[in-house]
Amino acid sequence: MTPETSSMENVAQALKQVAEHGERFMDNDSSARERLVASARALILAVETPMDSLLWHVWALPTRTAAARIAVDLKIFETAVEDGGHPKSSEDLAAVTGASPTLVKRISRALVSMGMLAEQGPGLYTPNSFTKLLANKEYAAGIIFNFDINMESLAKLPEYLKKTNFQNPENALDGPFQYANDNKPAFSWLVERPETFEAFHLYIHSLRQHRPSWTDMYPAQARLVSGLKPDGDASAFVDVGGSMGQILQDFRANVPQYTGRLVLQELPEVVAAATEKGVGADGRIELQVHDFFTPQPVRGARAYFMRTVLHDWPDAQCRKILTQLKDAMEPGYSRILISDCVISDEKAAWQHVSMDIFMMAQVSSRERTEHEWRALIESCGLKVTGIYSKGDGNEGLIEVYPARVRLEHKHRPIGAGAALSVLQYIFYVDKTNDSSEIPYILICA
Repeated sequence: MTPETSSMENVAQALKQVAEHGERFMDNDSSARERLVASARALILAVETPMDSLLWHVWALPTRTAAARIAVDLKIFETAVEDGGHPKSSEDLAAVTGASPTLVKRISRALVSMGMLAEQGPGLYTPNSFTKLLANKEYAAGIIFNFDINMESLAKLPEYLKKTNFQNPENALDGPFQYANDNKPAFSWLVERPETFEAFHLYIHSLRQHRPSWTDMYPAQARLVSGLKPDGDASAFVDVGGSMGQILQDFRANVPQYTGRLVLQELPEVVAAATEKGVGADGRIELQVHDFFTPQPVRGARAYFMRTVLHDWPDAQCRKILTQLKDAMEPGYSRILISDCVISDEKAAWQHVSMDIFMMAQVSSRERTEHEWRALIESCGLKVTGIYSKGDGNEGLIEVYPARVRLEHKHRPIGAGAALSVLQYIFYVDKTNDSSEIPYILICA
């Protein structure tokens, strides 16, 4: 049988896109990098045959994931960069852990095929930029966490869905993760494994460093600092389920004009870990034990912030979390800020789609489209008053007010024949509230 070949027209178009984006990137257009990566992937899809694609998915991807996890335990990355990155043999790399040189050779050549390691002659390895990144504990943590928590539940996901007659998982306590892990909730499972638990926090921190901050998209000065009440709960910026406090530390650095209280709320074990690491030692960040399914103790705060909290929960639990916050808000002053993925309805970013499947397997939850976010939030008596984003595949920032804020939506084109349009959102507040706190927002789409 003759192998199926790609359309030359598709290949030509993909090559043209790569060339155009490549030229812009070489001309120091920083916004062209993501487009160049996307067009390069499109070129591969245009050139390879369906059988090439099949073998890549069934052979390459699963084995590469396992090889990377084994490489971390073998300390290959950190060993490779020692002595200034001098070339090392399989025996050299194996000596650190006492592993079999043959095993190390097999894993190392898999790493070479992934671009995680360079090869200088048969069985002789040197580090590249990717190796140097993974030699740092916080970046290797991404491999540890994602493999350890995901692989078992992903492996059992098809079997679980078949047993449920392919129903969408909606039960956070009885889903794919419990099916694969002796009925334990993912969070409990994680806390019981200190290495993976630490890797989770390191991974989240390193990931945040390489993605746009929410303060890069959201006008914090105008929306949070301006009109801030100086005292008590009303001055508070509350990071709900804020892990180890990195968001608040970043907020301090990025918005130093915010002089109100900074409150980190977490479960007891997380607060204990944050305290041990010195979070709040200078008194600027307050650590508070709190379960976000219970009434919010900080009333009428300036902002209740949640980063990747709601994507951990199905809609039913999200409604409970949001309702507790709504009940604590001061209308016209408080707002909820949700930093999470907003999936495109069409041609969704691979980062969002991959995370969506991960969340299904881990916690029976999901990443949400804009329509799904709005439906969820409005079902709690709240309103989305703005969605901010920066770059494909990154997290967005959703601003939420109580539903008593009424919305008028106007759509008008800009100029004759313009492809761009403005969505003008003008907010009106009850006379009992301060309307100056809610100016109009222009969002370009």
